[in-house]
Amino acid sequence: MNRTAARLVGVGLLIGFLLNLTGWLGNNFLLGGMWRSVAIPDAYMTWRESLWRDAFSFLPDFVYGLGIAWLYVASRSWFKSWSACAISAGLFVAAIGGLTTYFAIANSGFIPWPLALASFVLVLATKLPLALLAGRMREPQARVRTG
Repeated sequence: MNRTAARLVGVGLLIGFLLNLTGWLGNNFLLGGMWRSVAIPDAYMTWRESLWRDAFSFLPDFVYGLGIAWLYVASRSWFKSWSACAISAGLFVAAIGGLTTYFAIANSGFIPWPLALASFVLVLATKLPLALLAGRMREPQARVRTG
């Protein structure tokens, strides 16, 4: 793997880790009461308490982090500003990941619509700043110079 690809993967995995961390914090501390009020059918309890659930809940944020980093690099030439490119990449990934996940789960009846909307707002609140971080990490001239 060449240096540019390795850096892209490194930035994507870092953003994925931070998405997992901020999502966990938001879902447990900001939306915890709403999530605890959701009744999970007994048929899903075994799945919910397994390591597979944890593995599958961590994986998407790493994919989203890699997606943000890749979209940023792939679309950078279309934008004058690195920040506009980063926000666009973050919005695209948030719309695809957040809308399809939370709104589909709400539409299927597993969670109430207010929780789906609150969760999507949390997705936006975490992905956009982290997309800016990814852009900043990819643009050496965007770093703040001191001294």
